[in-house]
Amino acid sequence: MAQAHYLVAKRASGWFITMEGERYGPFTGGRIGAVTVAVQAAQQAGKDGHNARVHLRDPDGSVRTVWTFGVDSYPPRWSEQLRDAALPRRDRVPPPPRALKVGTAP
Repeated sequence: MAQAHYLVAKRASGWFITMEGERYGPFTGGRIGAVTVAVQAAQQAGKDGHNARVHLRDPDGSVRTVWTFGVDSYPPRWSEQLRDAALPRRDRVPPPPRALKVGTAP
């Protein structure tokens, strides 16, 4: 089975994905954007018969696997948590008051 390993790492100019010696990026969504794109690409590679994995290089230089085709769900459960953490929370808008018909009690 062919390998399709994607490495997500931060460089001075942003977050990049490296695969088979080619570098892609930087990604506007930062780490979240780069990991999400890498998982999407790995998912397709896995469907095409490759041993697909996504690795993340941490700031200390260590590398860890964050997603594996056929083992982890797609989309990954943590992608919702990352997306929610990246988006600003908005206050809930209260519904408009209901109009009362003339001659009825509230």
